[in-house]
Amino acid sequence: MKKLLFPLFLLLFAVVVQAQIQDPVKFNSELKILAADEAEVVFTAAIDKGWHVYSTDLGDGGPISATFNVEKISGAEVVGKLKPMGKEISTFDKLFEMKVRYFENTAQFVQKLKLTGGAYQLEGYLEYGACNDENCLPPTQVPFQFFGKVEGAAKEAVAAGVETKVEEQPAKQEADTDAASGVAIA
Repeated sequence: MKKLLFPLFLLLFAVVVQAQIQDPVKFNSELKILAADEAEVVFTAAIDKGWHVYSTDLGDGGPISATFNVEKISGAEVVGKLKPMGKEISTFDKLFEMKVRYFENTAQFVQKLKLTGGAYQLEGYLEYGACNDENCLPPTQVPFQFFGKVEGAAKEAVAAGVETKVEEQPAKQEADTDAASGVAIA
């Protein structure tokens, strides 16, 4: 009898533990090449019923905003901020005591990139917050890694741009250093 109860107990324990792990949001990421020197990183989420994913730039003291974070980049530059796409819901949240914006069912975030020519490599993660009416997930990261090679017109444009930038470099060096110091781009 004891031999039968132990496996049954173990199976029951495994089912209970599995039920406590929540994975209500599933993200996919892709790199879309728009032109020889332009691309977008697109994050698309499928969100379980009853859950929502918060948008970008929500401010301090509130839920976790969606942010685009770069850990390694070469052959490309981040252009602008992460943009939320789709049906964004805006409402006052009593828990956070502030106005929040979020997505239900599906969400999409897009980050524009400028490809500078030749080989490119981009590594980092999207960080987001998700809640339902009962609880919130801890800040969650969606890692991404893209690499490849830009061919054609981008190489010619970059070669022409390099010659121009060499002449302007002393005046722009401080501004480029200041702009490059931030890693997270919301």
